[in-house]
Amino acid sequence: MGGMTAPPSLRRRPSRAEDAARAFVRVTAWMVAGLMLWGLSAGAARAQVTGLIVGPGAERFRLAVSPLKNLGSRPDTEKISERIADVMADDLDRSGWFEIVDRSAYIEDPQKTGIRLGGFDFRDWTTIGAEGLIKGGFQTFDKGKIRFEFWLYDTFRRNQVVGKAYTGEVRDARRMAHRFVDEIILKLTGTRGVFDTRIAYVSTGRDRFKEIHFSHLDGTDRKRVTHNRTINMFPWWRRDGKGLVYLSVKTGKWQVFGFDLLTKREKVIARGDGRGQWSPDGQHLATPMERRGNHDIYRLNRSGHVVERLTHHPGIDTSPTWSPEGDRIAFSSDRHGSLQIYVLEVATGAIRRLTFKGSYNTSPDWSPTGELIAFTGRTNGVMNIFTIRPDGSGLRMLTANRSNDEDPSWAPDGRFLAFTSDRSGSRRIYTMRRDGESQRRLTGSTAGDTNPSWSPRLQ
Repeated sequence: MGGMTAPPSLRRRPSRAEDAARAFVRVTAWMVAGLMLWGLSAGAARAQVTGLIVGPGAERFRLAVSPLKNLGSRPDTEKISERIADVMADDLDRSGWFEIVDRSAYIEDPQKTGIRLGGFDFRDWTTIGAEGLIKGGFQTFDKGKIRFEFWLYDTFRRNQVVGKAYTGEVRDARRMAHRFVDEIILKLTGTRGVFDTRIAYVSTGRDRFKEIHFSHLDGTDRKRVTHNRTINMFPWWRRDGKGLVYLSVKTGKWQVFGFDLLTKREKVIARGDGRGQWSPDGQHLATPMERRGNHDIYRLNRSGHVVERLTHHPGIDTSPTWSPEGDRIAFSSDRHGSLQIYVLEVATGAIRRLTFKGSYNTSPDWSPTGELIAFTGRTNGVMNIFTIRPDGSGLRMLTANRSNDEDPSWAPDGRFLAFTSDRSGSRRIYTMRRDGESQRRLTGSTAGDTNPSWSPRLQ
């Protein structure tokens, strides 16, 4: 099938091609325009490209993700060609911006065609309606090494959009694919993607103990953090992505623990009664603590010493979350009877109520871009995910199921959320776009998964 193309009677579909070509450069308020140069190396061909629109209301763009070409002499016994193409296709589909062309429609044989310009026929892809095309190749070496070469092409303009090469361990092959998808999203939206990140969460085993785990966004490379056969809750990432804090009763009383992913060491930070979160500069931890029967929010330094008591009220104050600037903290409190979201000005101590609808609003998380606060609210007897602006305007319900959806956590780009849902019968971790679209399940443990926390971008 090398170099094979469709008959002219099938290939010539001018109305679809013209429509798709126009779609690929469609202009809206969400368009990211500009001309940029990209290449694999100094000797690689460089392409001139324009931006692509991706935003609420935009149509999904049809992308074909070709299986990778084996560029080496070793046989592909581990089916890297299709597995890595599947990883990229799943990431792009999960983003909600792309429609992936079904592989059964592909015409060419990737092992008999090239991956660079001139090595394949764009008509094999425009014929099946692909507006964009991802091609790539790989070569394996001794000692578990692998090299990838990835390209994104505009099929109607017949040019290169972005290309990258990665070399590393075979065991990190999926992560290299995630990184290329992030490059594609950066190129087409102006903001790097979040597929090379992790999500930490609580997983309940068959023994009913709750342990902290984390995995990549596609649910792979799952690792367990705690092994204490007790109750561990509310994991939250350190701002550098190299550690976690969480609440645990492993010593017989509730305490906030810190875990360093590099050294694998755990240490007690302070007593605690709920979720703690590091400040944007990583110097302070805001956490609820009970003192003399009263639950308030305190600011601690990195050593776990109390720097300041931030709230002073007989009600229960909990779930603090910092603004990106570190000057405000949103939290949940029942100080006026029902559980609502409030905002604290750290410098002055001034507090204002943010939510007024509903009788149970909790678990706020401030978006990294600062423009929205996500939270859990009860409606018609079930929990749903909402967003609201920090000034109290723009209240929006993102989930509207008969199930319970709660525990929102923002991705580092502010365009996606992770959350807990029991819509499948047991609690699982899901992801969705900030507009509520593209809701996808992440985990599938035998018992249940809760309390997601989305990591910063990995280094």
